Amino acid sequence: MKLTIIPLVDPTEQQYLDLYKIWTDQTRNHVDDLIKSEQKIYAARFNDRLLGAAKVQINHQQGIISHFLIREITRRRGVGLYLLDEICRQQPQVTHWLFSLEDVTDTNKNILIPFLLACGFTETANENQWEKRV
Repeated sequence: MKLTIIPLVDPTEQQYLDLYKIWTDQTRNHVDDLIKSEQKIYAARFNDRLLGAAKVQINHQQGIISHFLIREITRRRGVGLYLLDEICRQQPQVTHWLFSLEDVTDTNKNILIPFLLACGFTETANENQWEKRV
């Protein structure tokens, strides 16, 4: 099966289980609240399993990506790059992307910062926020 990026609008039971493996600190109620809000959840799916996810908030021409995480077992296989590229492609009106590192562990920051640099993001004055202008 092909890796696909999907917006989650009505998660299945299996998708909730997969999301818990990605975001171990998120409850089902929290995910449900996010889906009902203006924030979007994008997920990378392969063989009907979610391998990574991100929260995206769109405000006119600005988008904020947060809680971007790929399951450790599938890292370094292009899943993160594909997820990030598809999020940006599916929101063509956004010309200014912010990537939030709030609530990201130091270990994951050390992984994400080189990834963000490779994807064309630059550091802002706020050390927990990176940006990319399209």
